[in-house]
Amino acid sequence: MDEPDRKLIIHAYRGQHVKQRSSMAGEDRVTRIPNLAVRPDELNLYTEVEPLKENIPPLRGRSKLVYLATHRKVEMLPEISPTFPPLVFMEALQDRVDRRLVGKHAGRRTDPKTLKREIRDYAESLGFISGVTLLDRRFITSGHDDDFPYDTAVVLGMEMRKEYLLEAPNFRLRRYPDYDVYRRAGYRVHRVANFIRRQGVSCSARIPFDGAVIYPVHAILAGLGELGAFGGVITPQYGPRQRWCLITVDADLPPDEPVDLGIARFCEECLICVAKCPAKAIPEKPLWWRGVYKRKINDLKCWAFFSNFRGCAVCINSCPLHRYGYQAAMDHYEGTAEVPGKEEILSEKAQFED
Repeated sequence: MDEPDRKLIIHAYRGQHVKQRSSMAGEDRVTRIPNLAVRPDELNLYTEVEPLKENIPPLRGRSKLVYLATHRKVEMLPEISPTFPPLVFMEALQDRVDRRLVGKHAGRRTDPKTLKREIRDYAESLGFISGVTLLDRRFITSGHDDDFPYDTAVVLGMEMRKEYLLEAPNFRLRRYPDYDVYRRAGYRVHRVANFIRRQGVSCSARIPFDGAVIYPVHAILAGLGELGAFGGVITPQYGPRQRWCLITVDADLPPDEPVDLGIARFCEECLICVAKCPAKAIPEKPLWWRGVYKRKINDLKCWAFFSNFRGCAVCINSCPLHRYGYQAAMDHYEGTAEVPGKEEILSEKAQFED
């Protein structure tokens, strides 16, 4: 990556309110992420609002539920409604369940290394990939600190159905791959949390349909993948097609380390998602954003398109790491210095619905 232009003014945040917030004690783990240019003195620039709420008026305050209940209600409500029970449990019931289960199994605490392995194995049996990191409270939105009572974070990723995503961007199909994974992951993250509680350890789970925490940075810190050009995490298991959950745990589990999988370099050569984004929401050039040099997605453009056309996922479906798999795509790239399928994917025509 070329040396970023240090003359860029990073405090122009499209109207977002910002303030300084310190990292955790000790070394700043974000500075240890491979292939990521950072300004350590500016990483503490903390955005105190949820970006979607700040940028998109219909999602602000009390109007959010009204908007979700009325906008495209015939098609969207059947997709969204199955995500409500895990959300209600998270907000209203899990603290009570935590006290009951931990109290019942208080004598079963195992050593942190063993507990980490048991959590990983159980999460994997439910379809999750998982890693452990320390919670970075700079990436928790204002007013939500109490929702994350512990500083050890288990990060869980669940695959979005590949067969659904391969249909994108055919918007005539009226199928939303996002909401299916929100439902599955939302229910199963609570099962993982209750498994932890039955080991005598208190915890607090957050479902994927949640704006209280920025998931990608924690997934990267937990060694699960690298930052893709489209703004999401790319993993060797699923490429760009996963959604994230997070459980804070009252135990000092050994943290995992960020990894260098070659994905960041591949993305800089590829950039198919930049060219294919129908909303032009992914900038061609990186810029400084809160101390990190990256492609900052334009949330307003992205959401406006998603809303108008009843879904999107073009950036995910156009990614060769999604189409061909991580190992096959990287082997082709390393052997030929060419991005597999680039010309074919760029030539595909999207089917939009008015």
